[in-house]
Amino acid sequence: MEELDTEISVGSLIETIEYDYPTFHLSMDCFWCEIVSGNLVLKEHEAAKWLGIDELDSVEWLPADITLISKIKAILYH
Repeated sequence: MEELDTEISVGSLIETIEYDYPTFHLSMDCFWCEIVSGNLVLKEHEAAKWLGIDELDSVEWLPADITLISKIKAILYH
């Protein structure tokens, strides 16, 4: 609700990402989620888009996201 003005249901943990950027350390818990109600409203972010599994490589991911995207692809292709 806080960042997307949408109610979601949080599922299981995909992975916890630990990544050292030059000026800070990121620890990010990533979960499978589903929209319960509402329409996504970007309150804190510049852009968002829905991607199918075959489109995941069409985005220039940030370094910390690359490991997560690889894990998501491995799970979805299985």
